[in-house]
Amino acid sequence: MHNKSIKIATLKIIFVSLLVLRIATDMLGQNTIGGIKTSVPESEVKRQSAFLTAERERILAHWDKALEAYKTFLFENPDYDAAWYGLARTYEATNDMVNAMDAISKAVVKAPENRWYLLYQADLYEKNGRNKDALACYETLVKRFPDTPEFYDKLAYLAVLNDDPKKGLKALEKLEQLEGISEENTAKKHLIYLGLGDRKKAAEEYRKLSAAYPNTVRYRYQLADFYQQIGDKVNARKTWEDIANKFPNDPLAARALANQQNGSAAEYLTALRPLVADPTVSIDTKIKEIVPFISKIDRNEDPALSTILLELGALLEKTHPADAKAWSISGDIFYFSNKGPEALEKYRQCLQINQGIYPVWDNSLNILLAQKNYPEVVRMAEKAMDVFPNQPQICLYYATAAIALGHYDDALNQLDQALPMAGKNANLIADILDLSGNALIGKGDTAKAKKMWEKAFDINKNPAIQEKINRVQ
Repeated sequence: MHNKSIKIATLKIIFVSLLVLRIATDMLGQNTIGGIKTSVPESEVKRQSAFLTAERERILAHWDKALEAYKTFLFENPDYDAAWYGLARTYEATNDMVNAMDAISKAVVKAPENRWYLLYQADLYEKNGRNKDALACYETLVKRFPDTPEFYDKLAYLAVLNDDPKKGLKALEKLEQLEGISEENTAKKHLIYLGLGDRKKAAEEYRKLSAAYPNTVRYRYQLADFYQQIGDKVNARKTWEDIANKFPNDPLAARALANQQNGSAAEYLTALRPLVADPTVSIDTKIKEIVPFISKIDRNEDPALSTILLELGALLEKTHPADAKAWSISGDIFYFSNKGPEALEKYRQCLQINQGIYPVWDNSLNILLAQKNYPEVVRMAEKAMDVFPNQPQICLYYATAAIALGHYDDALNQLDQALPMAGKNANLIADILDLSGNALIGKGDTAKAKKMWEKAFDINKNPAIQEKINRVQ
């Protein structure tokens, strides 16, 4: 045993021993009862001392000694309820649940008005899977102590556990009368009504909560979301409209109402401006709304779409300037709008905040290659490889730029590293072999270049590679 544990155990012994000594001394001495001095009989002193000895052994976790002390005491004092309670606690500590429940039942019989005995009995029943008996204990508790809220809460839980949801509802109704309408109680009643298949009353619970707290908008969200979940579009829309009327700048209401419109994608995104501009709404929620429309820019499905998306991208930057995802999404919007220089600027901002977003590197290198800015491709690819050393595509960007700059050995070195990274990706392997052939041609090694191209052509049958082979025949 550690020194600390020894000290704590010693303090317990001293404390309990002093308590016993104090009580015994008081009882042996003169006590004043009702203003009259009287002496406590020695037999009573011995009885109290014996009980406190049992209590001391239990407190010190001397279970065998405690059991023996309680049994001896109760043999002579079978009506002493506190001793039955202590005995029950001791039996539980030794995992003797049968005797623990028997002992606490005796304590309850001896002192039926003691709530702590009933609570402990209910706890033992519940721990041993006797939920029906635990429920009966709480039914007794609410009758004897009708103004105690927590008893109704537990009663409701046990009633539902015992397949009696209606009894649970009655308990929660009583709890509501005592404490008023609360979010927690509403959620419980809502779930019970759902379990009973009564969607109307389930919705009514959320409606009552919203009415009780008219300035707490999230309670209205719960009602609107519930209507959407059960397919009640009419009431869902009405609830969202109520939110929009009471809270004109609410972003979630704007999004929900926009989602229910039959207009164009641009109109939908326009309605999302309040959502995107609200700094209290998470950026992930905003991105989830925006991303599905970005790819549509590239297909030119709606000329107005690009304009509103660029505006939303700017709003993201303004609202979340320290979040890399804001700059990444803004860059993507420019990228798919075929505005490479602007996209690259946004991507650079993103990488200053977080270098761990691979698609940003990929798109940036692609833009630089399209601009034929080969020195910058080499520099950026080197940085990207430090962050993503196992991404073969970065090696291909580097090799392409190195070949264009005439650095053929550097290109071949990177391609040799990329090949084992490619695994079983046939198209990627073919691209590596094709670029290797280009580098070898640059070095004047036609024979090796031809072999590389032939291997690449065997994989993907690319006509462009066949033309290269034909030129070196």
